[in-house]
Amino acid sequence: MRLFIAINFSNDTRCSLTHISNDLRKKSSSGNFTLENNLHLTLVFLGECDNIQLETAKAAMNKISFDPFELTIEHIGRFRQENSDIWWAGVSKNDSLIDLQKQLLESLSISGFKLDKRRYRPHITLARKVVSNTKPWNIIPLTETASVIELMKSERINGVLTYTSIHRRGKWTKPIVVEDYNPNWPLEFEGLKNYLLPHIGDLIVNIHHVGSTSVKGLSAKPIIDFDIEISDMAGFTKLKQKLAELGFQHMGDFGIGGREVFKRRTADEFMQYNMYVCPSDSPSMAEHLKFRDYLRQNPIAAASYGALKISLATHCLNDIDAYVDGKTDFIRRILKT
Repeated sequence: MRLFIAINFSNDTRCSLTHISNDLRKKSSSGNFTLENNLHLTLVFLGECDNIQLETAKAAMNKISFDPFELTIEHIGRFRQENSDIWWAGVSKNDSLIDLQKQLLESLSISGFKLDKRRYRPHITLARKVVSNTKPWNIIPLTETASVIELMKSERINGVLTYTSIHRRGKWTKPIVVEDYNPNWPLEFEGLKNYLLPHIGDLIVNIHHVGSTSVKGLSAKPIIDFDIEISDMAGFTKLKQKLAELGFQHMGDFGIGGREVFKRRTADEFMQYNMYVCPSDSPSMAEHLKFRDYLRQNPIAAASYGALKISLATHCLNDIDAYVDGKTDFIRRILKT
């Protein structure tokens, strides 16, 4: 598989970059322009990797620690080539970005990767093979908060170049908040379910409320988690198309098999939520349901889990990776029962 590590952007930043790219397109006689969903800032290019190298790359990323920082995209430039050019959006000087990229290079090199050691020139590729008489220009600055790095897989799906996130590390921009159980949480889930069913009900098996907000009395982050169950992955393409019509973007599986992640591209009326599509035989969904049902049936275990999460949120602040890692042993013990 072809891999690289990158910072991905918000929908707003990608949209702004696409407008800039479209302006360049109008000023060009030819060029291969980057799809909006593929716009990103590469940190390290790994190239072709096998499964062992994939796991090694994940482990190397897990050793990296950085605080969220601001990136400013402020100018459009090009790398000249013989018959055509590569055009890109450049970021302003940023010590945090350079330090993060250096940490990654060192961690990956120690792990055995042989990487390009040339000076890092951060840029977002807008187009390749561009033939144009226009000149580089400055833009109204675009500001993006970089809080997560992602291991990306590059592949062609039905002839379309597609980048999929298969591993992520980072921190939230705000402290993690764990709240007392709120009886409105199941109502919020029902609202989401009732919104989706008229559109996708004929394509799915069920929609399951999972995660801590699905357990009565359990303290939780105020984020609804739910799994959309489909009979098998043969029906996934049609469901993905329908969800795209509703404004949901497929984000990949983030390296967890049997669980496809979707994000709403625009704001809606619901509280924050995480949405997954899983086939009926998904191990991930089976674990979600088993853990939920165990906690529903064992209030003492649920209370212990709630206390653990409150403690972790207090100590981890905005470090969501440390928070998730801190819950792992408890969850594994339950799943083994």
